[in-house]
Amino acid sequence: MDALRVAVVGTGSAGMHHLRALRVLEGVRPVAVPLRPARRPELEGMGFETAESLAQAARLGAKACVVATDTLRHMRDASEALSLGMDVLVEKPMAPEASQVREAWRPFSGSGRKVFVGCVLRFSKSLNRFRELLVEIGPVHSVGVECRSFLPDWRPQRPYRQSYSARAEEGGVLRDLIHEIDYAGWTFGWPEAAYGLLGSTGRLGIEAEEWAELVWETPASAVVSVGLDYLTPAPRRRMCAAGERGTLEWDVLGQTVTLSLGGRPPSRETLPEGSDALFVRQAEGFVEVLRGGRNSRLASLEDGFRALAVCDAVRASSDTHRREVVQGL
Repeated sequence: MDALRVAVVGTGSAGMHHLRALRVLEGVRPVAVPLRPARRPELEGMGFETAESLAQAARLGAKACVVATDTLRHMRDASEALSLGMDVLVEKPMAPEASQVREAWRPFSGSGRKVFVGCVLRFSKSLNRFRELLVEIGPVHSVGVECRSFLPDWRPQRPYRQSYSARAEEGGVLRDLIHEIDYAGWTFGWPEAAYGLLGSTGRLGIEAEEWAELVWETPASAVVSVGLDYLTPAPRRRMCAAGERGTLEWDVLGQTVTLSLGGRPPSRETLPEGSDALFVRQAEGFVEVLRGGRNSRLASLEDGFRALAVCDAVRASSDTHRREVVQGL
C-alpha cells in the first residue's frame, strides 16, 4: 500500500512536533513545506521529504495538510490546502477572529473536505482521566481554570517582544492560551454567552493583553471561570471542578488528577508523559479520520470556531462591561 503523504506547512517549533509525530506512524510519510527555502536542506538532512510549496506537495501525492504557520497565515494556508483537495489540521488558534474562519470556510462548506484543529491537550492521559472521574463528584456547579506563566521564560533564546505572542493583531493571552478555553468547553459544554475583562500592567512592554479573566455558564448551569496571564514567574496550570460530592483537580504541569470526596482522604493519580506523545496520539487521530474512521478527541472545525467565538465575546465584553453572545459558525 502506498504511504499516505501529509504536508506540514510551517517548520518552526509546532511544525517540527507534527513532522516528528507523523514520521513514527506506519504507512504515513510527512512532507515538510518550510516558509524559508534555505531550510529545505536542513530538513532533508533530518530525513524528511520536502516541497517548495503546498502545490508541489500535492503533486508529490499529499492528500492532507497540517497548517503550523503563524496565526495570521492560518486561514490563507488552510484555504490553499483545501483548494488543492487536501483535508486539513490547523494549529490553534485557527485565526485571530472567528469571523475570519467563517469567511474562509464558506467557499469549501459543500466540498466534503475535513477540517480539524490542533488542540493537542485533548490527547493528554491526565485530562482524559479527569474526564473519566467527573462522575465521582456528582453534578458540577463550579469549574475553575487557570493558566499563569511568565512570557519572557517561554522562549529564552528569542526576545519575547519580537514573538507573535506580543503582537496585538495575533497574540495576547486569549488567543495564545486558547487551549484552556477549548478543554473547558470540550469537557463541560460550550457557552451561549460570556463575560470577561482583558488588560495589561505594562510590565512586559507588549502590544497584546497580558491578562484575561473569563466567566460563563455551561449548558448544565455550572459556572466556569478562567484566569490567564503572561505575568506569573511561578507557573500554574490547572482545572478544578466542584460537585455535589466533592472536588476533582487536574494539574496540567504536574500531570496529576486529585479526587477529594467528603469524609475521605484525597486520592491522587500521576500520569507522566512527554509532549511528543500527545502529538503522536493527535496525529494518529487525524490519520484515522483520513482513512475513514472516527476520533472523538480530535477538535472539529466547529470546536475551533467556538473557542475563537468565546475569545471574541470576551473581548467585546471587556469593552462593553456586559454579557456578550458567543456567535455560531
